Amino acid sequence: MRDDASSFLINLGILARMAAMDPFRDEARRRGIPQDEVERWLETVRPCAALDAADDRAGGPVAGLLGGRPDVTVPGKPLLALVDLAAIPADATDIPLPPDGTLLFFADLEDTDPDEDWHHVVHLPAGTAVTMSGEPTELRLKVEPSLPNRGADSAAFPHGHELGSVWWETNNQMRDGGAVQIGGYPWAWNADPVTDYDHDPQDDWVLLATISSGEQFGSDLGKATWVIRRADLAACHFDRAEAYYDSFD
Repeated sequence: MRDDASSFLINLGILARMAAMDPFRDEARRRGIPQDEVERWLETVRPCAALDAADDRAGGPVAGLLGGRPDVTVPGKPLLALVDLAAIPADATDIPLPPDGTLLFFADLEDTDPDEDWHHVVHLPAGTAVTMSGEPTELRLKVEPSLPNRGADSAAFPHGHELGSVWWETNNQMRDGGAVQIGGYPWAWNADPVTDYDHDPQDDWVLLATISSGEQFGSDLGKATWVIRRADLAACHFDRAEAYYDSFD
């Protein structure tokens, strides 16, 4: 189960990160965007769990694995990543993840046409052991802020498009990112997997996971992203998740 003390400490980390959003503010000011609109945009920030290989910045608990060959298999689809849900505090994201158990993300990145059966998510309940072979990479948890990198002008945000551009330019000064992102906003090169693809806003689609690293990707700057209705996630209907592949081209 998640540890409340760890959750509290990570929440303090989120607040510290939020207090350090000055690079975003400075760039928005330089572009002439009104300060009150900038602050309202920052109120839409969402926390996300970024999982990355251990380094000076990723020193949190081990929360997943990248690659490897599990004894749980999906024919024709290699494992991209495994996520230990018990290692992710409840407040590390704002989506209703199960409090424990394991998520395994499988995908065949050779053919990612939306009409093809190229992806699969497996949810194993707590206590179900997974045996790994190969050489998976341990991923450690960071909790980071997330904002849209593609915005749209609206009555609420007349400079919405420009504010998305500001995040695109400055985000790496406020977060490190990771091979796997759980929750938050998707990073959209071409299409937004949450808001595009005829997703009804009333269905409340959310980002479940984005995976953007591993041997399956080769040299491609691509991202495999899973989205799901919030109600389906809360009910653990992972079979209803959809996946989309986007690349920088």
